[in-house]
Amino acid sequence: MDKGHRESSGNFEGSEQKISFVINTGDDRIRQLRQAYLDGRLMLDSERLADKMIAFERQLEIVFPDKDET
Repeated sequence: MDKGHRESSGNFEGSEQKISFVINTGDDRIRQLRQAYLDGRLMLDSERLADKMIAFERQLEIVFPDKDET
């Protein structure tokens, strides 16, 4: 195995650890947010949320254009 392959493999292993940390942290964060919402400590701005969802959809359309439009 050449040096470049080993370095690449090492970077991948580090990425797996980072992803695992983010996933595990996400579960805890979701539980905290859910509990805050249920307790009334977290208020949602539905208009702002809708705007962000629309913006996200537009970004997806740029990255993944509809095949029929070409």
